[in-house]
Amino acid sequence: MVVVARNAARHLPNTLDSLLQQSIPPKRITVVDDGSTDETGRILHDYENRTRTINLVTLPNRGYDIRRVPSNINLAWKLNNQTGLRTDFFMISGDDCFYPTTYAEMLTSRMQSNDRLVVASGQPSATGTLTRERVPSGSGRMIKCWFWSDVGGQYPLKAGWETWLLYTAAMKGCEIRLFEDLHFQHVRPRGTGHQFGYWGAAMGTLGYHPLYAVGRIAKNALIRSIGVKGSVNMLRGYVQSQLGSEDPFISPFDEHLRDFIMAEQSRRIQMIAATII
Repeated sequence: MVVVARNAARHLPNTLDSLLQQSIPPKRITVVDDGSTDETGRILHDYENRTRTINLVTLPNRGYDIRRVPSNINLAWKLNNQTGLRTDFFMISGDDCFYPTTYAEMLTSRMQSNDRLVVASGQPSATGTLTRERVPSGSGRMIKCWFWSDVGGQYPLKAGWETWLLYTAAMKGCEIRLFEDLHFQHVRPRGTGHQFGYWGAAMGTLGYHPLYAVGRIAKNALIRSIGVKGSVNMLRGYVQSQLGSEDPFISPFDEHLRDFIMAEQSRRIQMIAATII
């Protein structure tokens, strides 16, 4: 299991307890503390001293930057490999997520029964309300290790890194799944800590169809935690990525993937249009 944390003292103990108390005990929980300035570091050291399952990595404080999340996940995976840890699955968690004790067991059991199912999660809730996502959540995401290794063993350091994995799975003929009957709690609302510009940029880096991107952005304006202001920032990020930027974090993905995504979204737009007409 991999946990990326920053200034999470309020929720982190419950997150770690819920992971340690899984019905299938994790072999290791690697936590990357991204320069926390609150009590997160002390809490993590206490847990590390209490159990050998916790492996702590402490990074210097460089301020908050959403772009470091994928690199921190990659770092945790790399360290696990260097220690010789070998598992069939690994799970990624935020620092504010609480899981039922059978969460990992149920996910791995369902994934073991389907060879093509390579990425899966339960349905997260935020502030007590189910988010109704349709694809595997970033937190609570279980990944088959053979597939993760097959795609390079790391997230790309680009906007859209979480979605990249899902479309890459589809392009390779694999399956992804969100199980709506398996719930977990994600305390902070989606997007807390940034202004959603990178969400829009991700649509550009991945090659989203313009109509599909604009539709997604407009729909997000109706979500309370995003709103009109957040959606305007998404649109700004999308336009910026389309115009080109010197920032490598919003540079385009591989053309094969972008072509695949464009074709998939074009088909969906045509189906919607046919239904309306």
